[in-house]
Amino acid sequence: MTGASAKGAGSMREANIEAGSEARGGEVSRRGLGFVLAVVTLYAVLHAGFRLLASHVLGEDDVVDIVLTQDLLAGYEAFARQPPLYDWVLWAVQQVTGPRFENFLVIKYAALVASAGFLYLAARRVLDDRLFALLSVESLALIYSISWRYHEGFTHEVGAMVAVLATTWLLVRILQEGRTADYAGLAIAMGLGFLTEPAYTVFLVTFLMAAMLQPALRSVLLRPPLALAVLAALVIASPYLTWLLDEPRRLTWLTGLWSDGWSFNWEGIWDAVRGPVAYLSPLLFILPIMFPGWLKTAWADLRNWPPAAGPPDYERLILHAAGLAFLASVVGALVFEVSGLAVHVLMPLYLASVIWLFGVARRSGYERLHVQRFTRLALAIALIAFVARMANLYVMEPACQTCRWGIPYATLADEMRGRGVEDGGTIVSLDNELSGNLRPHFPHSAVVTRLYPNFTPEGADWTRGRVAYLWDGAMSPKAAQRHLRFLLPKGIEAGDGELISVPWRSLWRETGYRHSQWYLLVVEKGDKKRIVNTGRARRLGL
Repeated sequence: MTGASAKGAGSMREANIEAGSEARGGEVSRRGLGFVLAVVTLYAVLHAGFRLLASHVLGEDDVVDIVLTQDLLAGYEAFARQPPLYDWVLWAVQQVTGPRFENFLVIKYAALVASAGFLYLAARRVLDDRLFALLSVESLALIYSISWRYHEGFTHEVGAMVAVLATTWLLVRILQEGRTADYAGLAIAMGLGFLTEPAYTVFLVTFLMAAMLQPALRSVLLRPPLALAVLAALVIASPYLTWLLDEPRRLTWLTGLWSDGWSFNWEGIWDAVRGPVAYLSPLLFILPIMFPGWLKTAWADLRNWPPAAGPPDYERLILHAAGLAFLASVVGALVFEVSGLAVHVLMPLYLASVIWLFGVARRSGYERLHVQRFTRLALAIALIAFVARMANLYVMEPACQTCRWGIPYATLADEMRGRGVEDGGTIVSLDNELSGNLRPHFPHSAVVTRLYPNFTPEGADWTRGRVAYLWDGAMSPKAAQRHLRFLLPKGIEAGDGELISVPWRSLWRETGYRHSQWYLLVVEKGDKKRIVNTGRARRLGL
């Protein structure tokens, strides 16, 4: 064999070995993804199943969206700052199933499974380590906003989670391989991401800026395909963007500066400073305990912040993106007076940073024992959170205080039917939780809300037919009259309403240990306007 042929044969063997290694790596990655999807699906089914068995009362944010999705709109005036993707998805599901409680569980937990899958894929790409990619997914159980708040408090944020992690994965794929299909996927992820939460756009901009800091990554991004992907994403988001820009006052949610003048925003600064720590807790405090070298390695990364020329550093990319997102939140507080944000609203800015956190753990000189301890702790905390949630759902007091899932809306709906409220009429409510939880019981009725949110569905007509007015028993009829005075017919006042007291039921207490109270006023509007539920008839002028 000649030298040239030997050299060629050697090259072919190396290529075959490399191809075989890539194939095995792809197979391992697929197995890891399958494992993640299976475990998280089981987790989701357990939480959703027990929640479904315990109560059909909607979560604290669900009640708003089920009211808004009576209509399909490009944007919702009641919440102009909130992009409408979640509402569009919910509306689409409701066209098949009707306004049901189960819809929220399906959307929420499908998004959780998808988020876990994309997190694993992104971490596998960045860390090139299957074990720590799996740990990155497991760490979600150690983030309070996900392990606890996610189950009752998230709506639009669930879509933002999927979009952030899908975007992270696709951008890393593009930086590593640059395939056309990845740009197409990125365009879809960005377009849908723009429609989830405003913070998603901040995440995307800071991630791209972080990539520009590394010369090796900058040369890959500064190409026409990325510009085309951004344009395609804007087209996807154009219905909402066009609606938002069509009326300048809708942009005032961005800042109080335009109407009030600038002032130093201490509250916003505090929100920005505590944001990453608050969102990533308690995970951020557990890692240094479980991995003894973690703090030293993390400090070395932070101290060597400026990027250097050389091969791409994807862990540093994730760190830089989180750092720039932090700076953006500070600028938002200082310049635009952004404040009063709940911790989970900042989720898009810091969710992907768990990949860097576990990159630090991987480089911290860990031992097998450290990984085992972390895994056991995460599983134990997930189990404790599950048991605590079951106590909230089934035991209720004293495990919870508000215990909103025990409020007897179904019994109230039965009482309303007994007092003449018909499905297909109009319901006017002064309480968002009340209106949201009644809609599944009166799916063909137009539900009008005042106070929060102020929303009237298309086609709602309280000037004819039978109309039910409801408000919380804690609100006096005099206070209710101020909100209903333009909705009630002449001669009828909120003071004519009937106070209904509905008993709570419990697995271990006597029925009626607690009551919820609402005012109900049912009015028949026609030639003879009369109050139906109190039996009071009165002939009124038009």
